Parts: sequence; structure tokens; C-alpha cells
Amino acid sequence: MEAVKVIEKLLLRDCAVKEEPSHHDCCIVTTSSIVWRLSSLFPESYIIANSAVQAFPNLTSIYYAVKELSVPLVAIAGSSALDLEKFVSFEFQASEVEFKLLKKIYEENSDIIVSLYEEDEKSRKAALMEINIDVQIEKLLSIPELSEKIEKKELLLCGFVLDEACVYGERSGFYLINLNGLKDPEEIRNSDLLSSIPESLKERKIKRIHLQF
Repeated sequence: MEAVKVIEKLLLRDCAVKEEPSHHDCCIVTTSSIVWRLSSLFPESYIIANSAVQAFPNLTSIYYAVKELSVPLVAIAGSSALDLEKFVSFEFQASEVEFKLLKKIYEENSDIIVSLYEEDEKSRKAALMEINIDVQIEKLLSIPELSEKIEKKELLLCGFVLDEACVYGERSGFYLINLNGLKDPEEIRNSDLLSSIPESLKERKIKRIHLQF
């Protein structure tokens, strides 16, 4: 049985003891499929993963990262290759709770998404991911404990898409699509918060597929 082989593999493997980091530089809410990339890029990050990049089922964990670990950044990170439409169609009782917000997002945006990207599946997936990330950030902004820190510039909320499908560029990489609720790429590039980032990098890596706000 395949499952038994997995159990045996885990029992045989030695695991190096990892020291607890002295600080955590960010909290990342992401999809389980890209955790390995994020953990290698950001070893001091506090990663919260679920299948469809949903913040609210893990709201207490996000609050813990902000309150107890004092992270200066909460990032919602999705993938352009992830098909969120699959999760909307799940007929499973628990998904009614876990994907409640995702289903609402899809119901409100599916007509326009399908009409705009009907012939382009890659762009459709990326556009729906962008909208999903936007709504997760909007909901987090509505929480006083977080919004107060953002107003004091003690915390940033941002949205990233890992372009595994190469929709935004020719190579796979992370793109910034939302900053504290700002969705217009030009507004994000011009934000004082990002003034220390080179203009050439901002021009290349701050992009969106879906520009109808």
C-alpha cells in the first residue's frame, strides 16, 4: 500500500534540528502548492497555507503573527497556475465554510471574468486569483487591530502572484499586485512606501492582468 511506504519513509528520515529564528520578517498566507518555494526564499517567514489562498479560515494565525511575532508585513501570495474554479465547485460540507468568501467572489465576478478571458485560460486563472487576493486584503483591512497598525505604518498588507504559468512575463517569478488595498499598478509604483525600490524593478514586477476595479 502506497500510504505505508510514505509512513516508512518518514520514520527512516533524519531531520536536522532547526533553531527558532530570532525574528519573523513576514507572515505569508499562501496556497499549499508553493510553500516550498516561499520557505526557501523566506526562511524567517511565518507561513500559513491552505488550498485556495483564503485568509479568513486562518485569521487567528494571522493575528498571532502580527500581535505576538510583530511581523511588519502580511502577504497574500497566490499562483497564476492555480485553478480556483475547482474549489468553488466542491460539494463538501466543510467547503461551505472554508470557501464561503471564495464562492461569493466567484459568483460576483464570474460573468465578467469569463467574458473577458473566455479564450485565454491562463489569463482567466490569473485574473480570478488577483480578485481573490484583493478581497482577502480588503477583509483584512476591515479589522481594526490591523488597520490601526497600517495607519501608523507599522504594518503592510500586500498581494503577490507567483507567475508559474508565465502570464505576466517570460519567466516564473513573483509579481506585486496589491499594496494596502491599492490595485492600480501605477499607484503602487508611485507609493512612498516603495520609494527605496529601484524604478526599473517596480516597472518590471508590479503588474496586473485584471485592471477593472
